[in-house]
Amino acid sequence: MSQERFVRCPHCNLPHEAGTQTCPVTGEKIELKPRRGSIPPPQLEPTWRTPIPDVPDVEVDDSPSVTRLFGMVLDSKYRIDKLIGRGGMGIVYQAEHTGLRKKVAVKVLLRGHGAGSEAKRRFEREARMAGSLGHPNIVQIFDLGSLPDGSPYLVMELLQGESLADRLKIEGALPVGEACDIVAQVLSALEAAHDRGIVHRDLKPDNVFLSRDGVKLLDFGISKNIIDDNTLSLTRTGIVVGTPYYLAPEQARGERNIDQRVDLWAAGVLLYESLTGMLPFTADNYNALIAKILTKRPESPAAARPSISPMLESVIMKALAYDPKERFRDAADMRFALLSAKEVPSREVKLPVFDEVVDRVRSEVAELGMTDERTMVMGGVRFDGGEETEISDGFSLSDLDIDVDDGKR
Repeated sequence: MSQERFVRCPHCNLPHEAGTQTCPVTGEKIELKPRRGSIPPPQLEPTWRTPIPDVPDVEVDDSPSVTRLFGMVLDSKYRIDKLIGRGGMGIVYQAEHTGLRKKVAVKVLLRGHGAGSEAKRRFEREARMAGSLGHPNIVQIFDLGSLPDGSPYLVMELLQGESLADRLKIEGALPVGEACDIVAQVLSALEAAHDRGIVHRDLKPDNVFLSRDGVKLLDFGISKNIIDDNTLSLTRTGIVVGTPYYLAPEQARGERNIDQRVDLWAAGVLLYESLTGMLPFTADNYNALIAKILTKRPESPAAARPSISPMLESVIMKALAYDPKERFRDAADMRFALLSAKEVPSREVKLPVFDEVVDRVRSEVAELGMTDERTMVMGGVRFDGGEETEISDGFSLSDLDIDVDDGKR
């Protein structure tokens, strides 16, 4: 499998994995001729893998590229203590500012950091953009430097907690209030970025960290300044940037002139996934997923979680509108709508009452002498002589279609 990014097919106009020789849609041979004076595509961290399922974690604690930094003091200030995590291009360490005795995180770019390289510019862009925003829901960047071998590093606040991706893997769908609060804080961070003309473009659960101090938005590495992108562009014609499950249709088409509404789409996917434990679009491979995003509409989240209120459902579906003009105007509007929808009670969903439950309740009705059809039988457990007896969900006698006079259904 190629480890490069994807290129735009001249026949079907869809992006395919670099190295594909035949268009899987039209069957025609792909011949991509480099334009005169073009620069070969950079060896960047792959954004997608085919097939899409998660790649297993790799133990890297004993890797020389990791351990060589343990105990090192960077720029006479930051002592590297231990490994926190690793991605395709870099490593994050826990470190300590030796002067202030303050714990920090140090992110080091491992490869692709040659002079003038695209990967290094992307890395430095992350530091500049995140560091300039100063928002409580955006990770703080304190410093930027280089190792003796030229590898750039950035210093950021040390976060305690877990990513939204980890939370969803463990819990699946989250409580409505919690999911709304998380995405509302993400939208607050996006509002600050958008106000500065910055589009994140890679919003996903891995980049949303649930810390003790609230939600933190991470990784502005492929963000785009929509005000002045002449010298900082990381998108060339035919290259798509982003993570496939969270791509807006205009991103999937590889359009260059995208705006902040791609982040609102991704926030809608985050909300959908947090509330249902499912993604609006899934497929076995990259091409099939892109085709779905471009040709299908998401199924209502209420189909997976019927208790979602109509108002909350409308917020999600508006964020996932195919036409950017039909989405929310900005992050502030979506945040206001989301917090308003959060206050609306969930739909009442009646659970089916099975015959054996009815029989048990009928006998208890007779035993307790309850004759009012409006009498509520509370769900949960009943204690008999210190022993628990399960009763099921709460309901009234009228819900069971029981004749309260003779105890028959």
